[in-house]
Amino acid sequence: MNEEYLELFVRVLSVFIATGTFGVLAYAYLKHKIKALFYWSAAWMFFVLMQVAFYTENKEEIALFYSLFSGTMIYGVLTYLKEHEDIKTLLKPETIGIIPPLFALYGMLLIHLDLPYSFSSVEVPFAVLSGIFFLFSGLVFLTMSKKQRNSLYLGILMIVFGIFVLLYPVRLSFPQLHFVWTILGTALSVGMAFFMIKIVTSREFLFFEEPVKIKVVLEPGARLITSQEYRKIKTNFEDYPVLAFVRSLDAPEKWKVYYLSTEEREGRLSPTNLAYMAQITSEYFREAKEKGLEGVVIIDCLEYLSIYNGFNSIAKFLSSLKDFALINSGVLLVVIEEEAWDKHQLAILRRIFS
Repeated sequence: MNEEYLELFVRVLSVFIATGTFGVLAYAYLKHKIKALFYWSAAWMFFVLMQVAFYTENKEEIALFYSLFSGTMIYGVLTYLKEHEDIKTLLKPETIGIIPPLFALYGMLLIHLDLPYSFSSVEVPFAVLSGIFFLFSGLVFLTMSKKQRNSLYLGILMIVFGIFVLLYPVRLSFPQLHFVWTILGTALSVGMAFFMIKIVTSREFLFFEEPVKIKVVLEPGARLITSQEYRKIKTNFEDYPVLAFVRSLDAPEKWKVYYLSTEEREGRLSPTNLAYMAQITSEYFREAKEKGLEGVVIIDCLEYLSIYNGFNSIAKFLSSLKDFALINSGVLLVVIEEEAWDKHQLAILRRIFS
């Protein structure tokens, strides 16, 4: 009897935590408008519905919501990869093409095992297919671990959960272990919920996850600054969440820093990826404005960027960033060494920042 009450408690806890996770992700999406959050929040909504279907033993709904949970989860992951081009992964989206043969091979294995629950049960094929998608999602989260430190744990948990779902027909074939399966499934879902919330509320995912105690005393807009001015700004704004694109490694700890380099390593961003830099800057300025703050963006490597992109591309890039700053009442500061530019280029730069 005690085991029955404990199982009921575990089931209610699982639904409660999944609902809370959906709420956190939906709120984060409405606040920050990050597309991946929309799909991840939808995924957890489907997970809640799948849990309810499972406990009411509605096999058709189990099949439907399992599929929607796994599908929206991996769609969100791939959307995040597409929008954040600095994340390098060996797991390309095209590899999803191997899912059908994997699905077929596993189905044949189940037939040969002669289990009571095979693909003849209505929800089993969909659960198995969902498990494969969870595995792929977990592998992608693992590749994000260099950028999002909690992605490592989420990736591992999602891979284990994928295996757990893949074994759905095996689990059904051993009903005497039903309580064990319930505890294990709940533990995995709670772990995934915990680390997903940690990711979407982390400093790596959002720019202003902590209250900002100091105020910006700079005029909104864009301007060129010297190396000497930059050193003063580093001192005066060392505790402000500045977004900086730099070459040197001596930036303040609280800054959100992107080190520009052609070397593909953790924390590095390619100098040719101007589009992604513009996207980051736009998101940063928008989030700062929503929080009633002045976003401060610093570029400390303009000459380096010019080498890899050419002056015309750099001029267009800076014009876009200036627009982002003006629209969102932010501050764009670009460190410049005047002797590195000819008179014509310097005149254009000054005109952009006038």
